[in-house]
Amino acid sequence: MSPHLRRPLSTPPARLRLAMLGSALLGAALGAAQPGAMPTPRPQTVKASTAPGSGATFTVQAVPLPAGFRHAFALALNNKGHVLFVAHPGAQARADDTDVLHLWTGGTPRALPLPASFKTGELASSVGRTCLADDGRFVLNTFSEQLPLFFSGGRLTPLPLPDPNIFIQNCAPDLTAVASDLNTGESYLWQAATGAVQPLPVSGAHDVNRAGQVVADSAVQRPEGLYNVDRKVWQPQFINEAGLILGEDVAGDGATLYVWPANAAQPAQVQRPAGTDAVFAQDLNEKGQALVGYLDDQFIYTHATRTYRPIRVEGWRIQGTYALNDQGWVLAQAIQNGQRAVRTVILKPK
Repeated sequence: MSPHLRRPLSTPPARLRLAMLGSALLGAALGAAQPGAMPTPRPQTVKASTAPGSGATFTVQAVPLPAGFRHAFALALNNKGHVLFVAHPGAQARADDTDVLHLWTGGTPRALPLPASFKTGELASSVGRTCLADDGRFVLNTFSEQLPLFFSGGRLTPLPLPDPNIFIQNCAPDLTAVASDLNTGESYLWQAATGAVQPLPVSGAHDVNRAGQVVADSAVQRPEGLYNVDRKVWQPQFINEAGLILGEDVAGDGATLYVWPANAAQPAQVQRPAGTDAVFAQDLNEKGQALVGYLDDQFIYTHATRTYRPIRVEGWRIQGTYALNDQGWVLAQAIQNGQRAVRTVILKPK
């Protein structure tokens, strides 16, 4: 996950600046081979097509803006279409501690006050990831010198991680999560069912599935064992319940996707969408669809058909896309034409 912020901060907090710097300086260390792991087979290059056309391909459903607030910043989307977001009352779309966390399940969004001493001003940072399960439980990073929070049974409680510099990176559908220390790369597995935390044998973990298969900066777990990944070639980012691994090439002059299905002997380097200079992985659902893109070009990529479907809408300007659920719905931030408010929206395929 790129350490860019979803919305402007007047000054990044010292802890976040340090974590980002430490992560960059440790890049070489995180790329070290895992003892006993197999080398990843050489990727094969595969062609992909881009769906033609110029009109809107998705409709826009705006999440209601709570009374007294002027902006809404997206955090997470589940398969029921429920949305977790941060509402901001100020005229400028900037982070501060007047922000309020909200959960929308239809109707009026519900405010969720944080525990005492936790601040809301940086909840919408995109370092790490917020996960919202279909049963309404969720985990989110706080960036307030405090541990990530777990919401269950109407209560928010800190996760029992060993250090507040550890950030949730992603979760399985049952909310089992991987977390990484941005300063050291040390990674942990948190079991939602038991609350147990255990160290992982890989550094820089990015995602996990319910089978316990983890993808990390320089390693991936598959049914047949652990593989080392050369970060000079590609970097894994996501894994779904079927064992499909999604990553990206960050070594060349323009990023391309890498996809490794569980039944394939080697990864595939996928041709970029027509007319684009780069494409990065942003999310992967259980249907084998990936949310990918770069700057103003956003797509849904389906590996089974080797097809990119452009994300285009009418009447709105998309600022960013963040999550893809199993219905093919996309969580995004957008500004309606003629308006200034940043809104959390759901994009639905036409």
